[in-house]
Amino acid sequence: MNLQETQLQIYQLRQQMTLTLDNPKSVKLQVKNINLIQKQLRAIKKEINLAIKEINQQATQTTPDSLISVGLDLFGKRKLAGQVRQSTRRAIQSEKISLRQPYMDVKDYIDQVILEGDKLKLKAEQYLAFGK
Repeated sequence: MNLQETQLQIYQLRQQMTLTLDNPKSVKLQVKNINLIQKQLRAIKKEINLAIKEINQQATQTTPDSLISVGLDLFGKRKLAGQVRQSTRRAIQSEKISLRQPYMDVKDYIDQVILEGDKLKLKAEQYLAFGK
């Protein structure tokens, strides 16, 4: 998954999500379009969630005890071995967070766009309810 292409796709979908309160038939059609765009955004969000899960799995699979830690354990230096393992875990956790962050930002952006769509649909509902 290329994040730049995904961000561009989200931006383009956001640009297509418009609402013009001109006549009830047109507004209903625009609401359908907004719903379709929101479905597409949710599909993109699912892809992003899969990418995040993949990052998490890769991080957990690359956490075997280091040879240094095992060696220290064998020679009775358990406290030092524990510290080595802890620093390794922290480094892996930090790397996982830094790899995930761009995906989390895109996910937040998708949520914002979906929320904008909901606001537009609410305006359309109010127009259709009171405009008649």
